[in-house]
Amino acid sequence: MENFNQPAFPPQVAQDNLGRLIAPIPGMTKLEYAAIQLLPFYLKLGLDEQIRHKGKPVYPYEAAVLGAIELFKELNLINNEKSNNTVIEQP
Repeated sequence: MENFNQPAFPPQVAQDNLGRLIAPIPGMTKLEYAAIQLLPFYLKLGLDEQIRHKGKPVYPYEAAVLGAIELFKELNLINNEKSNNTVIEQP
């Protein structure tokens, strides 16, 4: 969970109506945002069948968080493979 708790939307400096600079504080983490995006799928799946994780029944909300964690793990593996697959040309 190294990068899961970083802000989903990093703050950007903006100006208010009086010309003052403001930097809004981000509200959601990457994990929360990904889980929210996956939640409708798991809610619908939960209506048709029981959702299980490692044999234990879980609620759709839990499944969304677990699915987001697995997604981030897979994305991290892909990024690590890409950075390790550099081609070195020899003269």
